[in-house]
Amino acid sequence: MARRLPPLLFAGICALLMAGHGGAMAQTDAVARIEALQTLSEKDNAQALKQLLDMGHAQGATMPYAVRREYLIALIDIQVDAAKMEAAEASVTELQHLAQTNKDNVGGVLAASKSASIVAWAGKTDAANAQLMEIEATALQTADALVLWHFYSVLGRVQLTMGRFEAALESTLKSLQYAKELPKHVRTSHLRSLNLLANVYMDMTNWDKASQVIEDGLAVAKEVGSSKRQGTLYLSQGAVLGSLGRAKASVDAYEKALRIGRESGLVSLQGTALNNIGDSYLISKDYPKAEVFARQAMEVYKETGEMGGLAAAQSNVGFALMGQGKIREGAAEVRSAIQFSQQSNAKTDQEAILGELGRMYEQVGLYREAVSTIREQQALTAQLFRADREKSVATLQAQFDAVQRQKQIELLARENNLKDAEISNQRLQKIVTLLGAVVTVMGGVFVFLLYRRVRKSNSKLREANQQLEFHSVRDPLTGLFNRRSFLELMGKRSTAPTNFRREDDSPDGLMILDVDHFKHINDTLGHAGGDVVLVEIAKRLRSAVRDTDMVMRWGGEEFLIYSPKSSADHLKSLAQRVLKVIAETPMDVGDKAMTITVTCGFLTLPFSGLPETDCNWEKAMQIADMALYLGKVNGRNRAYGLNRLLAPFGQVMPVLEHDISAALKADMVELVEVMGPVLRGDETVNDTTRESTAV
Repeated sequence: MARRLPPLLFAGICALLMAGHGGAMAQTDAVARIEALQTLSEKDNAQALKQLLDMGHAQGATMPYAVRREYLIALIDIQVDAAKMEAAEASVTELQHLAQTNKDNVGGVLAASKSASIVAWAGKTDAANAQLMEIEATALQTADALVLWHFYSVLGRVQLTMGRFEAALESTLKSLQYAKELPKHVRTSHLRSLNLLANVYMDMTNWDKASQVIEDGLAVAKEVGSSKRQGTLYLSQGAVLGSLGRAKASVDAYEKALRIGRESGLVSLQGTALNNIGDSYLISKDYPKAEVFARQAMEVYKETGEMGGLAAAQSNVGFALMGQGKIREGAAEVRSAIQFSQQSNAKTDQEAILGELGRMYEQVGLYREAVSTIREQQALTAQLFRADREKSVATLQAQFDAVQRQKQIELLARENNLKDAEISNQRLQKIVTLLGAVVTVMGGVFVFLLYRRVRKSNSKLREANQQLEFHSVRDPLTGLFNRRSFLELMGKRSTAPTNFRREDDSPDGLMILDVDHFKHINDTLGHAGGDVVLVEIAKRLRSAVRDTDMVMRWGGEEFLIYSPKSSADHLKSLAQRVLKVIAETPMDVGDKAMTITVTCGFLTLPFSGLPETDCNWEKAMQIADMALYLGKVNGRNRAYGLNRLLAPFGQVMPVLEHDISAALKADMVELVEVMGPVLRGDETVNDTTRESTAV
């Protein structure tokens, strides 16, 4: 007969089972409630934050760790979107403490990633990057999709701020991949990664790809009803439209983002939208309105503690003041913003602000300050260019090296197989001579086929290396040589047995050119139109030089011609040809015909018979660049060349290196001025040339 449990014991067991089941149900309900509030935050961030805080107060310390972790992860994101940065920092600290207490690597890495995001928000880019590097190995070890999506999203944003475009693109693409693997909130996470990808493409000036990503993101955001993601994507769309010269459409997009920010309680979104609207008014030169919106943005950024945004808004206030004639006051605001960007290692922001400051100085007629600021920007641009170019070339070279190593491994393996076959062949020869002969013939065929295959592989590898070498020294837009190729050429020059030649020994010529009013071309026709102009100029320059001359795209709208064995008379003739071939025939850009002019500065190397130990190519480039800028100041569409010194080197160079106008006024240097074609309607008047010692 079966025994039955005593009634009291049976009742106790049932009660325990029901309690456990009830606890699991309560935990599931709590997690579902948190997920629902995350979904609500996409439409109404302020209401979602209120309800989430109410839930936390109601459950307090009774909330199990698994639920508490989900609660804090959601709370931090919603607090950041509401610009409650101090509260978000407190939530991150709590999550870090709980994860450490429960020995939870997933929670720990999530907390560290969100902490780095807040640190970057405050403008401490280097510190945020250092935090992320510390947790990278642990993040990868977790193999958790949510952890890796958070990590690479924050890392991509930090790398983009630092100007590391290739690394930012790689991290952003990884975040997109992990977003697809998330167990929940897949589409909203995917949208956040898409918006970051659009920002990466914008900073890399790839407007077509940025526009496509934004359009795809907006379609998804509208489909899932995410106002929050629509707002951030409208910001990106406004930036792209503004860069393409569509000012009204750009402001419309920013106003949509501002409206969403106000309706959904997204304070940071409001600040960025206000600042971008102010930036649009700067472009249209409506400086009073630009100042109003920029100051409103500053107040919002002060409230949120977003220091990078505050610096951007402060620079816009400065530009607006300068546009209204308050030069000293405005320049002080801009320099303060530049100093913050420099301290926070936000190199792309710093470079952009410097470029705008140089153009503003030129607009108000402060040419000396404009030259100094533009040189400062050029140095930073070159630094960003070199870092990105060297990284790209190193990556490609590493890929080809890996292919070559794999080919070598395969070849060695086949050689080992061949040796084994030969040993077997020798053994078989002792048994059957005829069979050994057959095996020998087969081995010969195998070696022949292997030899042909290795030759084909090596041929492909040589071709790939040749392509790599070509692209590393060529500008991808114009096909001209790039800055790196010239630096390599000058490096060989400096290591030659002697770097001193007399002036009458056929010195080399240097000529630097800058496209006149190129910003106006970009503003009028967009960057695509500007690219068409640069390609056409490159084509015309190649037609104007000798086969032995080297034409380079020096950077942006600047070009450089290196003309070996060129006398002063040849350089003057070359300047005449260049000015004429660029300006004489209008360029077809879309449906418009535009007359484009350039301004040049040129001299010989060695300069005025000086040893290159005293005046090397870098000093010569500096002097030629100063001559170019002097041409800009005196009306553009002309070339200024320095023939020779009219006073001792030691007396002239200290003046010439800092102020070419002073050197000319003091009759220290001989100047040649080559005038470009004078355009009168559809007629072109021939060039004129004159020599002088002052301008």
